[in-house]
Amino acid sequence: MPKKILILHGWDASPDEHWFLPAKEKFEKAGLKVFLPRMPGNYFPKKEQWLKIIKETIKSDNWILIGHSLGGVAILKYLENAPFKAKQVVLIAAAYEPMSFGPIENFFDAPFQWEKIKLHCPKFDIVVESDDPVVPIEHGKNFAKKLGGKLHVLPGGTHFHSLDLEFLKGLIK
Repeated sequence: MPKKILILHGWDASPDEHWFLPAKEKFEKAGLKVFLPRMPGNYFPKKEQWLKIIKETIKSDNWILIGHSLGGVAILKYLENAPFKAKQVVLIAAAYEPMSFGPIENFFDAPFQWEKIKLHCPKFDIVVESDDPVVPIEHGKNFAKKLGGKLHVLPGGTHFHSLDLEFLKGLIK
């Protein structure tokens, strides 16, 4: 059975933007099954709506979960009470805190439950840009420390509007 991957875009984005569709196509050509849902709410996303979509998608263990920006936050919130265990999580430019940005504050209504998250996934890769204009590098460092994950600092300052797909593919184990 092929590996299953869930890719979640971030705030006010869609599957049609940035590197999401090319990543899906690349993984599918490699024989993986990829889910790339359109998350609701655009500018005003609701955590519960996003978690519902994740729960409706993941119906077994051993998924690889890739989240860009707010998508990474949603994955961590899902893992706090996940009915299944993920194989790996890749956080790409995920926010560790809301940064006083109102539209996403409902995703941070409670602190992350680190021990519960780690119970539901053994492997975390945290990918950040050296000069991200949206999410400072310290967020990635905090995630790596709290999750015991590997931090990958890539050069750039676009909040990963583009991403080296060979690098991403190389992370997937």
